[in-house]
Amino acid sequence: MTKEQEEQESFRVTDKRGFQENGESRASDVSETTEVKESDEPSSETGNDASEPDGQQRPPIDFPSYILSYYTQGLVLLGEVPSPYSGKKEEDVEASRHTIDILTMLQEKTKGNLRQDEEQLLENVLYELRMKYMAKTNRIKI
Repeated sequence: MTKEQEEQESFRVTDKRGFQENGESRASDVSETTEVKESDEPSSETGNDASEPDGQQRPPIDFPSYILSYYTQGLVLLGEVPSPYSGKKEEDVEASRHTIDILTMLQEKTKGNLRQDEEQLLENVLYELRMKYMAKTNRIKI
């Protein structure tokens, strides 16, 4: 590989932080530069890319979208909606119970720290998932 080809396949990263890795202050005019080859880059599958491969933007990362991702996962595990991977409705009641437990833990740990709309969303999601879970396990009839 020629030097020109090698330069085209790499890019430069400049560290402009005001401190070193050990926590000491760095001189303001000194910056560390690192050459990174494309093969060293993290793949887009790790979620570091800001947009999807087809050019669509991912939804913002905030508390409501985080809760809604668990809600969707719970609905898939309860067989209410088709799995995004297989396209078929599949049930895993024990895994859905685990998802409900995670949301319950989040509700307990964030008590008093959420906005009213976030608290209401979490409460509604938990209520709905619990009712569907109880219906699937024949504890109640809806």
